[in-house]
Amino acid sequence: MKRRPFHTLLFVLVAVSAVVVATPLPAAAGADVSAVRYWTAPDHTRIVVDLTAEASYSTSVLTDPDRVVVLIAGGGIVGPHTATPVGDGLVDRVRLNQLQSGTQVVVDLVTPSAHTVFPLRPYLNKPNRIVIDIFHEGQPGAGAPARPEGAGESRPRVIIIDPGHGGEDPGTLGNGVLVEKDVALDVSKRFAKLLRSRGGYDVRLTRDGDYFVRLAKRKEIANASGGDVFISIHANSAPNRRADGTEIFYVSPRGASDQAARELANRENAADLVGGVSPNADADVLSILVDLKMSDSVQKSSDLAGLVRDELSRDKVSDCAIKQAGFVVLKSLAMPSILVEVGFLTNSSDVKKLKRSSYRQSYAECLAAAVDRYFDRYAPVVAQHEGMHKVAPGETLWSIARRYDITIDDLRSMNGLNPRATIQVDQVLTVTRS
Repeated sequence: MKRRPFHTLLFVLVAVSAVVVATPLPAAAGADVSAVRYWTAPDHTRIVVDLTAEASYSTSVLTDPDRVVVLIAGGGIVGPHTATPVGDGLVDRVRLNQLQSGTQVVVDLVTPSAHTVFPLRPYLNKPNRIVIDIFHEGQPGAGAPARPEGAGESRPRVIIIDPGHGGEDPGTLGNGVLVEKDVALDVSKRFAKLLRSRGGYDVRLTRDGDYFVRLAKRKEIANASGGDVFISIHANSAPNRRADGTEIFYVSPRGASDQAARELANRENAADLVGGVSPNADADVLSILVDLKMSDSVQKSSDLAGLVRDELSRDKVSDCAIKQAGFVVLKSLAMPSILVEVGFLTNSSDVKKLKRSSYRQSYAECLAAAVDRYFDRYAPVVAQHEGMHKVAPGETLWSIARRYDITIDDLRSMNGLNPRATIQVDQVLTVTRS
């Protein structure tokens, strides 16, 4: 992805009467506004302005009342000039004004707020666009909720559920009957509700509504929350309309397991191009390397994928295949992570099933059962007295240290282990200093 040179970030203060930032771009004459859309996320409101061509524009910030104004030089308006009501507590409405110098896009604010404005070039079925992000106080970049405190069995398992796509990025449209972002969100919410009803789980969703979350932000939420597992929910598509069933992926340090997996990873990794990422986005959106220290997580990711496959197959909900690929959203996560493609929206049989609420519920129940089985297998057994940990099958010093928020060096020091020492199943370790 080529980084673009333009970026605007202004914190609007009541004392400021007007700020103007010129934004020259390679312009095409007659770039008209063809549509205005918006999505409300927890930390910001995104407004997307569709254009008929690439445009030059400037941005100004005005007060009394507070508003952000984008002037599209020489532009017109396609269709009526009606305002777009928002009313989400951050943005009141979006208005279009036709001037001799061009078209004004006026974002009426509830309170002075930080914002960014940046252009997006055409991609797939998306035209030239201007994106206006209005942030809540303290944004952009507010941290995710911290991992719950407490050690051992008293601490709930933190499950990160990641509904794919959202907002400006619909994901695959398949045969036009279902939209991936809607299917992913519905299955994710059902999955989350089932886990919460069980107790012992702290469930976080990377999005809980129809808005766009960039790939790096999804990983940031997961890592900042100290997730124990990360499960990303998507729906598939393929040129071969006979392709059907579930595909479950976990990250591969060596590349995709087959060409179809590679092509799917490329499509999913392009989500930021569709949904829109500011040119100053984190560098790891553009180039991310797998941290080879996470080999323990890769193995557990493979095991989690197998458990999901087993549950779906046992209940005859869906045929499954497990593959590896370089999905951006799975890379550099410090926890076992999988991506589940719940079916092919290009296959009429899968679409018929996914249209049914009962099927989505059954699917979510299989996912929840797989998570239960995963923690039956990997949840460490904690000794009766506080501050001690009994080693469970599959655990490593790294995973135990991370569980108790200590370093490997501290764990070795507290237990008199030299750098080459190994640990054994049922060995009891001290995990807190006296």
